[in-house]
Amino acid sequence: MDLNKLMMNYLAEEGFRPHETPFGIAFKNEGFNFLYFKDEEDEQYFRLMMPAIFEVTEDNEDTILQVMNEVNSTIKVVKLYTMDLEDEDGKTEKSVWVAFEILADTTPELGDIVPRAINLLQGGRITFLSKLQEIADK
Repeated sequence: MDLNKLMMNYLAEEGFRPHETPFGIAFKNEGFNFLYFKDEEDEQYFRLMMPAIFEVTEDNEDTILQVMNEVNSTIKVVKLYTMDLEDEDGKTEKSVWVAFEILADTTPELGDIVPRAINLLQGGRITFLSKLQEIADK
């Protein structure tokens, strides 16, 4: 089973207009970016992500980590974490990413998995941002 090829074919058939990247597959849905990461070491590992949903700074990092921990403990399958990436100028930027991670069987039904994954990722994003807003409103 080549989950990366299955995912590329599924996304193309569903009209997502995916494109390959060095780390997997990128596509958009309803204006949001999504990344599917391939794992050469584990063909059954399925990881779909919403990248960079919120910038992390020195001023907000403690609050971000607190909210991420709260969301991670309440939402199924989805987890939030921070990623450090270099921009074009070589400057490192930290942001919150939302991940959907499962172990797929040897004949995955992507028509069942991908829509649910997208909904859960969007739900994780909305929950995270709502909890941040609650703290800001206090």
